[in-house]
Amino acid sequence: MDQEQNTAPKGAFAWERVLCRLIAAWCTFAALVALSGSEFEKLSFAQTVGFLQVGLWTLTFFTLYSIVALLIRGIHTDSWLLMIFATVCVFRWLLGYKGTQDLLFLLGVSLVYCLFAVFFMRANLPLFERIRPKRSVVALFATLAILVCFGMIAVITCLRYKTFSSPNFDFGLFCNMFYNMRKSGEALVSSERDRLLSHFAVHISPAYYLFLPFYWLFPYPETLQICQAAVLAAGVIPVVLLAKHFKLSGKSRIAVAALYAFYPAISAGCFYDLHENCFLPLFLLCTFLFYEKKKYVPMYLSAILVLSVKEDAAIYLMLFAVYLLLSERRYGHGIALAVLSVGYFALCAYFLEKHGLGMMVNRFDNLIYNKEEGLLGAVKTALINPGYLLTQLFTTPRGGWEKLGYALQMLLPLGLLPFCSKKPSRWLLVSPILINLLTNYVYQYDIGFQYHFGITAFLVYATVKNLPELTPPTRRHLLTVAAAVCCCMYVMTVVPKANTYITRWQENQAAYQRMDEVLDTIPKDASVSCSTFLLAHIADRDEIYETQYHKNKTDVDYVAIDLRYEGEHAIAEAYLDAGYTVCAELDGLLLILKK
Repeated sequence: MDQEQNTAPKGAFAWERVLCRLIAAWCTFAALVALSGSEFEKLSFAQTVGFLQVGLWTLTFFTLYSIVALLIRGIHTDSWLLMIFATVCVFRWLLGYKGTQDLLFLLGVSLVYCLFAVFFMRANLPLFERIRPKRSVVALFATLAILVCFGMIAVITCLRYKTFSSPNFDFGLFCNMFYNMRKSGEALVSSERDRLLSHFAVHISPAYYLFLPFYWLFPYPETLQICQAAVLAAGVIPVVLLAKHFKLSGKSRIAVAALYAFYPAISAGCFYDLHENCFLPLFLLCTFLFYEKKKYVPMYLSAILVLSVKEDAAIYLMLFAVYLLLSERRYGHGIALAVLSVGYFALCAYFLEKHGLGMMVNRFDNLIYNKEEGLLGAVKTALINPGYLLTQLFTTPRGGWEKLGYALQMLLPLGLLPFCSKKPSRWLLVSPILINLLTNYVYQYDIGFQYHFGITAFLVYATVKNLPELTPPTRRHLLTVAAAVCCCMYVMTVVPKANTYITRWQENQAAYQRMDEVLDTIPKDASVSCSTFLLAHIADRDEIYETQYHKNKTDVDYVAIDLRYEGEHAIAEAYLDAGYTVCAELDGLLLILKK
């Protein structure tokens, strides 16, 4: 046991406890005020409360808490009361904030909350030192973390679909693809490029076939969302096993399981529905786990699964190979993984150029001078002009601080632990974040999209690997900071999304069900062009297109127009002028035209 705070809690009226109790009493009053209204960010909020009321209520709570401190002498009750009501205030503020500087507000609140959390852990150290969870307790907490992570993602994504909030890109096209996969085994889709072609002509993602058995049994769009949630939540398992391998205590294993499960970028990456990237955390973490346990056959099998996710997943495997070569000095495995990743990437590039639509490299146009060179142009820029490369790290089209904010959102919920190593070469595990910082493609440095799933695996791996090297006080403080920031960001980033879709479903359930009923009147064998938010609901057919890209072509049997959006009315008029007639209508919501 470290020497910090090894004694029992100080006397009930020691100056530290009196100060803590006073702040706790004021926090209690502040929490009650915060809960009394919804627009706390306005200057006019609660201005009718006078100084006398503040003083009287604070004194009342202070007196009450003093009695509690005298009655319960074995516990630092003041720190518990301070933490409870500070948490109420923080959650209320984060959930109710409607201002424009949300990231700065979040960082400010998180900083204060971290101070309270660190003090709380310090004040209750003797109590926490006595807690030594058994393996079964760790397993129970890990299971709960998996269930909460899975449940939150599943609720948000399924309700996005149910409330007609999931667009063609990127959900409707996958609904159409899985319909064809179930029918013929081929990953065909008509709504991705406005013509029937294999999805593998755009992205090579055989990992999607892992979802097919479940979709075969339950051929519903919700099945795909639930499968994604399950795969992401399952990442908790290799995280806990890695922590066990590095001989972390039961408390630390519970902490890292919670950090992964509530890591904001994991859940937020599903805010735009389904993507093959969801496999990356699980497959990469399994690769890292089997490497650490020296089980090399399953390591290479996991590496192959990583490659199966997408053609550019080879970059993550290559970065891991570089780490093995330069940091771990495991030259055999490093070279083998490098050859595997480079060879697979080259094979995919050749296939996409010869039989597909080409490698999608436009996201790195800011690094490529000669477009004919593709990604090799970006490599050339990095080698001959590293100064320019550095200028792009935090350059954005909007000229703002979006990339810095993104970096903070990725690193602070882990307490900066990925950097906390005495071995600088281990920072190579943080290098994948450069993939998203060097591009000017705005979605790649936004945690509301899926482009950071692979990066997350590396950061979590670095966190778990670094923890055993830290002294107990440092490890405890950094894990406390990580937990506090992770909690704050999750509450402000993820929880409101669930509230939004639950409320939307509850308030408009009848309308959404009626929209589905009207859409079901379109024959299954008919070709359809429809609005983006309708497409997933009628994607189980051979020919379906998105109206935005179909350009009012009259080669379809039916047209489904989403009247909730003003821009769709012009499309309806164009098809009516072309001779289509109204065959079904839901006032203000939906219009079905027939050729």
